[in-house]
Amino acid sequence: MPFYTIKEAIRGGLRLRLSLPDGEHIVEPHLLGRNRSGDTLLRAYQIRGPHPAGDATRWKLIRLDRINRAVEAGGRFKAPRPNYKPNDTTMKGGIIERL
Repeated sequence: MPFYTIKEAIRGGLRLRLSLPDGEHIVEPHLLGRNRSGDTLLRAYQIRGPHPAGDATRWKLIRLDRINRAVEAGGRFKAPRPNYKPNDTTMKGGIIERL
């Protein structure tokens, strides 16, 4: 189940490979929480995505029910990326895990 994999990756500073409907993403997970509607969300910094290199969007907000698979991608990260917001206002339903 992606939930526990993501939670542990945040705790351990582990990069993840996520399988989403649009393809594979390599991310550094920073924050796991819920929005006001109760959807579980992941705020992650994208290292690589399925789109051409011109895709400038680095911070991603991903609903967990859209993740088909989450596995460790190898590699660690030691510090939050620039513009990380540990109290992300999108997570009105509560924060589950954060860096």
